[in-house]
Amino acid sequence: MPSHEDDTRKVQTAVTGRPGSDQPVFLPFDHDDFDGFMRGRSRDDFYCGILLGGCGKKLTAKRYLHKKCHFAHRPPVHCRRTQTGEDSADHLYIGQALQRWLHRQGHQKVDVSYPDLGSGPGGAVEVRFGSGTRLIRVQMDRMSLNQWEAIRAQFADRNVRAQWAYGPNSGIAHNEVKAEGRALRFTCRTEGGTRKVYVGTQRPDHTVELTTLDECHLTDDGIITPHVTSEPPMSVTADAVADTTAQLAFPIVPGRLAFTTAIPAEEQNITGRRLYHADVQPSGSAMTRMRIALPLHAVPPSPHRLNVIESTAHLIPLTASDAAESSWLIEAVGFTPLPVRSDPRWPDLRPAPEPPAPSASVTDIHVRAALIERFRKELEAVALSHGLIDWETLVGTTDVAPSDITPADRVRLLIEVDHPRADGKPVLSSLVGLAGDASGPPPFFTEILAGLGWKAGLSTAKVADIWAREQRTAYTTAQPSTLPVAAASLMTAGRPSDEKLVACLKKQLEGVARQRGMIRWVTLLRKAGVPASAISADDRVRLLAAVDRPYGPGRPVLSCLVKQGRGAPGPAREFNRILTAIGWRPTAAVPTAGAAWPVERDRTYAYFRPRSKGATLQPTAASSNDGVWLKLGITRASAAKALRHALIAAARRQVCVSWETLAREGHLPSGRVSERERAAVLVAVDRPSGPHGVMLSSLLISANHTPVPYFADILRGLGRPHDLRPIELGRLRKVEQARAFAAYQDAGIQVREGSPGSAVTEESPPRLPSRRPGPTR
Repeated sequence: MPSHEDDTRKVQTAVTGRPGSDQPVFLPFDHDDFDGFMRGRSRDDFYCGILLGGCGKKLTAKRYLHKKCHFAHRPPVHCRRTQTGEDSADHLYIGQALQRWLHRQGHQKVDVSYPDLGSGPGGAVEVRFGSGTRLIRVQMDRMSLNQWEAIRAQFADRNVRAQWAYGPNSGIAHNEVKAEGRALRFTCRTEGGTRKVYVGTQRPDHTVELTTLDECHLTDDGIITPHVTSEPPMSVTADAVADTTAQLAFPIVPGRLAFTTAIPAEEQNITGRRLYHADVQPSGSAMTRMRIALPLHAVPPSPHRLNVIESTAHLIPLTASDAAESSWLIEAVGFTPLPVRSDPRWPDLRPAPEPPAPSASVTDIHVRAALIERFRKELEAVALSHGLIDWETLVGTTDVAPSDITPADRVRLLIEVDHPRADGKPVLSSLVGLAGDASGPPPFFTEILAGLGWKAGLSTAKVADIWAREQRTAYTTAQPSTLPVAAASLMTAGRPSDEKLVACLKKQLEGVARQRGMIRWVTLLRKAGVPASAISADDRVRLLAAVDRPYGPGRPVLSCLVKQGRGAPGPAREFNRILTAIGWRPTAAVPTAGAAWPVERDRTYAYFRPRSKGATLQPTAASSNDGVWLKLGITRASAAKALRHALIAAARRQVCVSWETLAREGHLPSGRVSERERAAVLVAVDRPSGPHGVMLSSLLISANHTPVPYFADILRGLGRPHDLRPIELGRLRKVEQARAFAAYQDAGIQVREGSPGSAVTEESPPRLPSRRPGPTR
């Protein structure tokens, strides 16, 4: 196994909650989806799951801008997990989907297991219900015909009514079709940042029509898909279906094999798959021409790209081949096209030449005309307000996503907005910039000028001069009377009164805060029913300032939740103007608006954090010891209450946490807190439990899973024995951890605070273990 410095495997799936959890998560590849994935989660939530064949250690979600986002092990790495691709947790997704579906069918007791058939957990998914007498078994791994028949006989001997279903790589669904006339198939697809489960019925003609479980119903015979008619399934003979695959299959190491110049095969005789002829090369080997079988729902591979097989794949000998045909078949779940046309790992692969680019834009002519007209109207409104607009916000006023418009199309569209060039006519494209870049003209402005007739090769200074001059021309020539009728109406009657609009914006932003999210200005206005062109940049500042007035340490700043364009981090560009308008002033701790944004964001999230009845982070009476907390907008007592809730949640999950995780789960405002102040606030957390109660602070650990260096200070502050040797401190901490886990091991405990003793339920106090050192959990 490589050391952690060399561990470059891309782990795309994990489980949450604990190492043995069966709750899977899939980390989307695109960095634009990363924030949505992490919303409501912390960096300590992910594990290399045991049911994934993993080591059970924690994983960290890694965000990358120029390569795929993925999970990574924390050093040192000693993991022997073999399946790490996007389909590596499909057995868990299928098991969870079946469990939820059976609950909706009225079966409350549903047990799901993932037998290990030799290659790790998940070789099959077994779902038992109906007092254990009924079973749905989804065969995921390959299995010989003898094994298949033996297991079916075992179920029959035990009087278990079993319905068999098959995953995409089981290789034996055709046996079920021969025996029963049809077979139930399961597969998963990546949709909406997760793996969605599909089910279908395979017919003797090899066709599989997929649907979701919600479209199916349960009978005495098992799961029935909507594609199954009331007529009985036809019987088929052994000769009716010719399957091309034998039972022998060699697994292919993910990421070690690539192919290109793939073309569909004339003969399609693989069940549920589509055959391609392609040039194939394993790393360190020679290239050869082979057949590749891909799922029917997979996007056809481009012959002009280099494609890498990074998920489950097998090399299978063909049962009947002649000298003119390849005698081996590669069966894969999917592939990943590379952004380059060559790679030194596969030097012999040469993709087919790209077809010549079309002379016109790839955008449909009608969509193109609508975009140009919309852009022109929006830019005229921006000119009237003497403002600027970033490209992402401009595109956000349409039904098209920025990712749908290539850089070349962006230049063509903006050229047509300003075409034809004429004296005295402003270049409206000078009002368009890139999100987060206010340093000067965007890189594409030079291309726009060339397209409008300026000479090529203009110096940077000359381009900047033209950019500024055209902006001034746009501002001076823009008049309300020159706007089209539709745009003029948007500037007046197309928006509610300021009072109603402020109330609507405030309501929407409070909902965003409760979800711990961010929202674009265009999206916020759309939810309020107001077109973006109806609000100028100055009006935006004025309205958001009205949302946040009056400003004070006990009030949230909702405008900090308005973000820049798609994919751009940080607040809106007007945030510093909004802070000035509501009366914010810099301090030594928070000297700039940029430094104020994360502080105000975290404070706003904490303000709207769901809490139990009576719990609040509103400032209580401040004391002389509240200095560091007052800088963060709360008091020590409020912080202690929030941390106590977070520690109780950790005890119920039977886990220890670091200070950073604890502060995040307690929704405390971000900021530096000294070890001395940490000890003081943790003393306040445990003081209500009394001198012999549970020490929730014992669940706090340092980065290397050792006692925090101020654990003795917490003991001293609580009046407990503290002058101990390090080994005795470690033993005491483990005893207190075991007592905390035992006290809160029932996830249904409802905590009532404020009375002597440890956590108290509404029914009776928890049974605490002895404080004598001994075996711990």
